[in-house]
Amino acid sequence: MVRQPRDLAEAKQIFQEEKTKVTTSISAIAGSRWLMAILATLVIAFGTHLAYAPGRLPAVGGISLAAVGLPPSVDFGFAGDQAKQAAEAAANSEARPRAEEFVAANQDKVPIFNGVVFGLALLLLLGNMWIMTKRRPYSRG
Repeated sequence: MVRQPRDLAEAKQIFQEEKTKVTTSISAIAGSRWLMAILATLVIAFGTHLAYAPGRLPAVGGISLAAVGLPPSVDFGFAGDQAKQAAEAAANSEARPRAEEFVAANQDKVPIFNGVVFGLALLLLLGNMWIMTKRRPYSRG
C-alpha cells in the first residue's frame, strides 16, 4: 500500500519512488534470460501451430508469472500490487468462457491469430536478444 502524502512535495517524492521501482523492474526484466525463455516458448508454440495446425490455438494457459516467478530484483511497487489485484479479478471473472466463446465464434480467423501472436512474440524475442547483446557484449562461454 502506498503511503498517503500530506503535501505536494511529499506526493512528488512518492511518485518518483514508485516510478523508480517500475523502471528498475522493467530494466531487470528486459534483456533477461527469464524473459527470453518465455518468449522462445511462445514463438515455438505459435510457430508450430501456425505451420502444422493453423486451425487451433496452442494451449498456453500454464504460463503464469506466479508459477514461473519473477527475477529477485523485481519490485513494481504500487503498480505491481494493482496488477496482482487485476489478475486475481480476471481469474475470478467470466473472462475465460467469454474468450472461448470468442474463439469459437471466430474459428475462421484462428490462423490469423496464430500468425499475429507468432510475429509479435518473435519481434519481442529478437528485441530481448538485442538488449541482451547490448548489455553483455562479450560472453564467457
